[in-house]
Amino acid sequence: MRHDNQRSNAPPGFPTPSKSSVAPPTVDMDTVELRDMMASSPPPELELKDDIIKLSMMGDEVAVKALLDRGEITARWTDADGIGPLHWAAINNRYAVCKLLIERGADVNAKGGESVSTPAMWAAQRGHYYTVNLLLRNGADPLLADSSGYNILHLATFDGNLLLLVLLLHQGIPVDSRDPLMHTSLMWAAYKGYASSVDLFLRWGADIHAVDDNGFTALHWAIVRGNFGCIQKLIEYGSDRFVKNNDGKTPALVAEELKTQRVWWDALEECGYDRDGNPLHPTGTILGVRVQDKTAVLHKFFFCWPTVVVWAVTMCLVQLPWFLGIPAAGAVGAGLHWVADRALDYGDGEKAMYKTPYLAGIFGATAFWIAERWIFHILPNTFGTVPFSNIFFGIFFGFCVYFYIVCMLYDPGYIPKLSSVTEQKAVIEELLTLWKYDSENFCVQCMVRMPLRAKHCKRCARCVAKHDHHCPWVFNCIGVKNHRQFFLFVLCLELGIFILVNLVITHFTLLPPTTGYPVCALLAEPFCSPILQDPFTVYISLWGCLQTTWVTMLLVVQLVQIARAQTTYESMHGSRHHGHAHASFNEHKVAATIASTIAAGSSSMDGAQLTPGHRGPDPATAHGHAHHGHGHGRGGAHSHDTCWTKVKKALGVGAFVNITSDRGGAARARGNPFSRGVITNCRDFWCDPAPLLRPSREGGGEALLGGGVVDYFNMYETPPRMRMRGGAGAGGGAGGRYQRLAEEEEEV
Repeated sequence: MRHDNQRSNAPPGFPTPSKSSVAPPTVDMDTVELRDMMASSPPPELELKDDIIKLSMMGDEVAVKALLDRGEITARWTDADGIGPLHWAAINNRYAVCKLLIERGADVNAKGGESVSTPAMWAAQRGHYYTVNLLLRNGADPLLADSSGYNILHLATFDGNLLLLVLLLHQGIPVDSRDPLMHTSLMWAAYKGYASSVDLFLRWGADIHAVDDNGFTALHWAIVRGNFGCIQKLIEYGSDRFVKNNDGKTPALVAEELKTQRVWWDALEECGYDRDGNPLHPTGTILGVRVQDKTAVLHKFFFCWPTVVVWAVTMCLVQLPWFLGIPAAGAVGAGLHWVADRALDYGDGEKAMYKTPYLAGIFGATAFWIAERWIFHILPNTFGTVPFSNIFFGIFFGFCVYFYIVCMLYDPGYIPKLSSVTEQKAVIEELLTLWKYDSENFCVQCMVRMPLRAKHCKRCARCVAKHDHHCPWVFNCIGVKNHRQFFLFVLCLELGIFILVNLVITHFTLLPPTTGYPVCALLAEPFCSPILQDPFTVYISLWGCLQTTWVTMLLVVQLVQIARAQTTYESMHGSRHHGHAHASFNEHKVAATIASTIAAGSSSMDGAQLTPGHRGPDPATAHGHAHHGHGHGRGGAHSHDTCWTKVKKALGVGAFVNITSDRGGAARARGNPFSRGVITNCRDFWCDPAPLLRPSREGGGEALLGGGVVDYFNMYETPPRMRMRGGAGAGGGAGGRYQRLAEEEEEV
């Protein structure tokens, strides 16, 4: 890569900021690409059969081998610019040819081209991490620099490939290694706008306060490009908001000069600072009171505050006439919610209501006030008439609250993180050997191998085994260790609500008549009398009964998924090859909202972590190759949707129909290798050896599959499906390892 020897405030290749006093760069960023490394084209005068350069570019291993065997050329041959066949094979990701050339003596550290770079550098800037790993394993020096002073980590940062960056960092390359102008990879990532790379480098221990030759920090360079994610991440990790470069310019001044001030202000506000960079509230204090653990205090506030909101709104309806009570209740509810929203300012880092237990607190508030009305009003009035209803309600209500607390506080099945970098490197090397080092099999955030059916939850910042969904109502994920407890919570809630309705009706029939009360102007006598007799109980009971809408649909969906041995994520999206039918839920905001409410009780797909993201390998991939093209062909069928189909899709009804109906059962069976039939699936779910009343604090992700114990923490092989016709039976192995059938073997 070319750059002038003149020093500037920008890393070589950074674009010139318009109308700014920041010194202009010497080269446009577009030049920091691989074409600068391609100093010469393959010799045109040779025929293809004799041109090792062209053959290496094409990946013709047989022809390259034949050419080398004839002895007319060696693997160490280079042209006038020092570029050899290994360079071209590496840049084009010709793994087999690279391996052959290395075996025949090619120099893995040979430098060539205008940038004077090695084959590993050529491969790195294209993100070919398998080829990079091959070269590193065969002696490529990761600390070498090209003519611009960039090492392989710098070059990989330009592309932002996280898997390659993780691989290189585990090779012992210093994360704070610098180029000639003292720019670190963190600075490059911040400038390029790769927030995930910035996060990776910071978690790896990159020096957030490092400065380049002109005194610019990574925060300065994030502001140059105006990337909100990078700026926010750097502020969260403690970057100096007032540091000055050699020209005395703070990040705020750079933002003003480069017209990125709005992004700078938004990032500051999100992280709890005013526009001048000062904390909105004194550090470690809430309302001027110093607290030891601010996050814990805020979580308790957000969980308890809805109890006040529900009471205040209900009291407005109770104490005021309807024409005043309804608007007053709306105003009070909005005002108290605004208070909760303002409380977010006291939090550290990103501020979002969905990251607090606010929704869980709404359920807690509902349960609290229903318990208060039942214990002090309904129970004394109705126990003599319907004692068993009260007893059963108490039982279901108690279990509902218990399982609610259990789901909130216990580990849902977090996949254990590795204790050392050495263990992480061993996992990476194993995945590379298995050709499974990719985003489906390796989680960059947790640095662990992703088992089947696992998914990384952004809300919990952990990988969860047999991830079902993230439930904001319990402020936790639902996974292998608490799925049964979550289902029991929903079941007890549903049954409790129905018994409550019966108790409330009985309660009002036993109350004395409304003689002397004012006459209702709008409602008929049967509806008016309860409101006049005990309005608080009426409103609280109605609020509780409203929960039957989403609770009933959620319960049905869970029952169907248990019978099919599917998780909510799998049911919503299917496999990579059979998921097109569900992908349409994301096409319409209303449909996505209703679909996620039906399937997970959340008003957003992202809130329930049902959006595609870091997840384990698709268990149907081994069976889906033959159907891949056919699946795309069927995608065009959406253009022939009927009017009714479009209406169902827009209203989200399609989610409930698709999940609960048996339509496409044969295709689903082919795409779900975990199903063993309805009876066996239900037996596996309920006969799990783990304690039923609480998730196990010990052990891992053990559960039943086909009657045998498997470990979802370590399940990396696809289990064989049960055959309904003649043939060999399915066998299982211990510890989550399986012996796969012959037709299920993956092609490598």
